[in-house]
Amino acid sequence: MKDNVVQVNLWDKNVGLLSWNDKRGCSVFQFDKDFMQYGWNIAPLVAPLDSVYVQRTFPMSGNREKLYAGLPEFIADSLPDNWGNVVFQKWMEANHLQSKIVNAVDRLSFIGKRAMGALEFQPAHIQEDASVNIELASLYELANKLFLDRQDVNIDMSNSLILEDLYKVGTSAGGQRPKAIIGMDETTGIIRSGQADLPTNFKHYILKFDTSRKNELPFTRVEMAYYLMAKDAGINMMPSRLVEIEGTRNFLTQRFDRVEGRKIYTQTLAAMSSLADTYEDLFVVGRKLNLSAEEQTQQYRRMVFNVLAENVDDHTKNFSFVMYPNGEWHISPAYDIVFSADPDSHFYRNHELTVLGKRKNITKQDLMLFAQRQDIRNASSIIEEVEDVVMNFKSYAEKVEIDEHWIRKIERVLEENRK
Repeated sequence: MKDNVVQVNLWDKNVGLLSWNDKRGCSVFQFDKDFMQYGWNIAPLVAPLDSVYVQRTFPMSGNREKLYAGLPEFIADSLPDNWGNVVFQKWMEANHLQSKIVNAVDRLSFIGKRAMGALEFQPAHIQEDASVNIELASLYELANKLFLDRQDVNIDMSNSLILEDLYKVGTSAGGQRPKAIIGMDETTGIIRSGQADLPTNFKHYILKFDTSRKNELPFTRVEMAYYLMAKDAGINMMPSRLVEIEGTRNFLTQRFDRVEGRKIYTQTLAAMSSLADTYEDLFVVGRKLNLSAEEQTQQYRRMVFNVLAENVDDHTKNFSFVMYPNGEWHISPAYDIVFSADPDSHFYRNHELTVLGKRKNITKQDLMLFAQRQDIRNASSIIEEVEDVVMNFKSYAEKVEIDEHWIRKIERVLEENRK
């Protein structure tokens, strides 16, 4: 839509103005002249505080690559990924909006305060009401239908309220598979949209719906098994569990960008460095953020787990960093840790990030050499600890009642990967 300008806010402070330039096919962002006084280096590699973009508030153009949709990298993280776009597309159709005239800045203005992380976009086209209770069973049914049918699904307008609920809990969510951003009162079990202010007794969660059909890999159960494995392998993750909806087992994980009602500023590796495509790049970014040796070692442990456990979906959106109001950067808890190789094909076992230039057939010797080059201590012990857990996959799978058929398939891949 034409002439849409949004103000970007962080912790109730004006970061700057964002607009869309049709001729350039991208956005233009300009930092507010007073923003630097807060000392928040929100784009330390792309637009650091001492850069001309911040110091002299020069306009900066967005990144035209598909991943960034014409936005500056540090803002593009606030856009939804595939699932959020599916939900948003259906919402636009229901509200008679043509997607071809809606650009990335428009999408952010619709998201408003609902973005993941801490950035907010004002004025928002839709004002958030106080969070109200939602009914998960109906939400699950519609989400499942949307995911399985995609473009073919027709929304019954008698279900418009359910669609609105799905919009409120689904449009900012990242990733491929259907999920909802919810708040939960652990005492009463009451569920609300997690994208508005919540009472203090509520916690913020991401709920990943189980959409696996018969004879398909039970993704949510596998993710739960991998969560348990990762925890035992010394990987820091947010509390997670399976919850039952309409006879299905769905993966519920607590958000790390919401702590006691406060929003935590979050940036993915993709936002930090648009050129990153290796694990070496991940560690370079860590050094530039002055991460501690302990945190870099934690990153190494996660890399080892991804390699040994065949989590090949290790792309730049699946590693994040968080910044607190004191300006310090840290790694976020790990997330999206799950078996993601194709158990029936050797072709679909390539990692998104390379290790020493390799996307597959990464050996323990490669992991040791990587550790040596990145100054990681006790690498041999880390590899052994992770391998012991991964090779015990069956016991974790049985805890979450994964079918023996899939246990055997995954075990075979893990055993092949070990050689």
